[in-house]
Amino acid sequence: MNSALRTLSLSSLLALGACGSIPTRTFEFDAISVDEQPRPCLIVVNDKWAEAFANKQFVNVADDDTLKLPIAFPTSEVTITVAPLKMQNGQPNEPKSRKDARDSSGFMDEVRALQITDPKRVLFILPKKPVNG
Repeated sequence: MNSALRTLSLSSLLALGACGSIPTRTFEFDAISVDEQPRPCLIVVNDKWAEAFANKQFVNVADDDTLKLPIAFPTSEVTITVAPLKMQNGQPNEPKSRKDARDSSGFMDEVRALQITDPKRVLFILPKKPVNG
């Protein structure tokens, strides 16, 4: 095989591989309460609750911190749920659902559709759960 043909074949294979990959981008998440205090939360991508907790996708758990999270975009957008966490002895309790997070923490959650072109920093502001809600 001559070098020109080999180069063309290799270039074609690389181009096909690049087209088949799923684009990924790293976002920086933060969450506060309406009175601007850091709020411990779990960042859940596409309703994968157990995976988010196992991967410790937390903000404001150990301190006033953010979460840098690489997100794959197999479609044009992904769903991000920021679930408030109930802390017990400095450790987060694992919520199993949005309702569980709201009921145990006393704060509302927030859900957004995130696109790869959105700003890198994403802030969520969570209100307290209504007394009768």
